[in-house]
Amino acid sequence: MLTVGELFIPEGLRVAQGPLDVIVHLHGAPEVAEQNLPHAGARAVLVTVSLNGVSTVYTEQFIRAETFLNLLDEAARETATHAGAAAIPFRRVILSSFSAGFGGVRELLKSAACYQRIDGLVMADSIYAGYKNDDEDLGIDNDLMAGFLRFARDAQAGRKRMVISYCALPTEGYASTAETADYLVRALGAAQQPANEAWAEHWQCESRCEHGGLQLFGFAGTQSADHHRHLRNIGHLWKRICQ
Repeated sequence: MLTVGELFIPEGLRVAQGPLDVIVHLHGAPEVAEQNLPHAGARAVLVTVSLNGVSTVYTEQFIRAETFLNLLDEAARETATHAGAAAIPFRRVILSSFSAGFGGVRELLKSAACYQRIDGLVMADSIYAGYKNDDEDLGIDNDLMAGFLRFARDAQAGRKRMVISYCALPTEGYASTAETADYLVRALGAAQQPANEAWAEHWQCESRCEHGGLQLFGFAGTQSADHHRHLRNIGHLWKRICQ
């Protein structure tokens, strides 16, 4: 157990065989995230941070950049101890989020030190934002999307890697993941293409947008169960960054 979150080291992982990645995932049952790690096809350890509450609990947890940076160092030390190695330098740091976890991601992207450490970002039905002056007619608050847009631009240019998924579950009083996805696509001058792909049981991809290191996928579904499929199948999203 880490100071923040839980570290999972896959059985049989041999540190001596080469560099390791670390996936830091925010929100969702650790056992669900751990079950998904093999689907990523990566030599990686997993840190899951699952807090009780809405996005504000993740915002408050990661408002200090040191929390995330110390977490990475602690995970590296624990992995080294487990392997009987002197040190474990992680090759890539992949930050992952489901649902309310976006509050923590948004804070971390404000930090220059954290932004530099994050090589890949996976947002599994997990980018929400308020409207300007709480008025839907005025559109999404640009300030709340600034970090995500910056990372998406870096991914589009090949400097980072970013995978975004969303469904059509509506929200009341704030922008849904479908709305924020559309915001990013338009801001990037990109376009979504229709798709008809069954990624998993009852998980149907209906649109995609791929530019450089940016991949954005829209899925069918307007119910809570459709939302939670993005967590239950998150390994499919990790795979697109890890391999």
